[in-house]
This record gives sequence, C-alpha cells and structure tokens, in this order.
Amino acid sequence: MEKKKEGNLQEEEMVITDHPSDFQILSVTAEGRKYQTTFTKKFAARKQWVRPNPEEIKSFIPGTVEKILVKKGQLIKANDEIMSYIAMKMRNIIRAPFDGKVETIFVKEGEQLPKGTPMFIIKQKPPAQSKEELRKAAKEQRKTKRRKNHF
Repeated sequence: MEKKKEGNLQEEEMVITDHPSDFQILSVTAEGRKYQTTFTKKFAARKQWVRPNPEEIKSFIPGTVEKILVKKGQLIKANDEIMSYIAMKMRNIIRAPFDGKVETIFVKEGEQLPKGTPMFIIKQKPPAQSKEELRKAAKEQRKTKRRKNHF
C-alpha cells in the first residue's frame, strides 16, 4: 500500500491509498471526522460530465445530412425547420428549439455524422418582456440612479 498526500484544504487532509488489485481508497479527514470511499483507477480517469449547452444542436443518432434549410446569420423562430436528416432509413426534420439566430453551421449536405456531433450553434434570443415588466425595470433603474446621486 502506498499513501499519497493530495493536499490540505482548510484543515482537511486527503490521502489516496493505492491497492494492488486496481482500486484506490480516498480518505478525507475534516473537522476531526474521517471519511473513506473506494473507487477504481478507471473511475478516476473517466471523462468528466459537462453541462450541455442548449444553444448547441447535436446529432441525436448516427445519420446523413440530407438538406440544410437555414443559412448562417438567419433569424429563426421556435419550431422552424432547420435541417433534414436521414437516420435508420427515416427522414427526420430537425427543428429550432427556440427563437434565435443561426451563428454557426458545422455540417454539409451529404455528410455522415456519428451520434453527438455538433451541427449548429443557435444564439438564443432573449425572451420579450411585457410592457409592465419594462416599466418596473425602468422605475427600478431610476430609483437606483437617485440613490447614487444622494450619496
């Protein structure tokens, strides 16, 4: 067994103990309490999860781009058709998930794509505010401006 001291974080101690059978034990001591967990080296080396970007449209299944129906810089509305995609011998219509502007097109017609390939980046248009919301925001700005002028 080999011990490695990972670091001290505000009186916390982290120790990783290697075992010959391809797993490790992580021991954390914090505020007088000791916590342990076991994990494999494969788990430690895994690809970290990243929050998906809603503005990035990716292929959901392997297939072929049949036809691109939008151009870079084009303004689109929610549910507008943006691409025709053939997968599993079926034609799939890719629709815009929200109002926005086509910023980037990564694919070309006839291109075969694996699952998860980025196809478009659509910059989301901020939701329109009602007249009442706009009035409240303007009133709040005026109040803040007055407060700054008084001090």
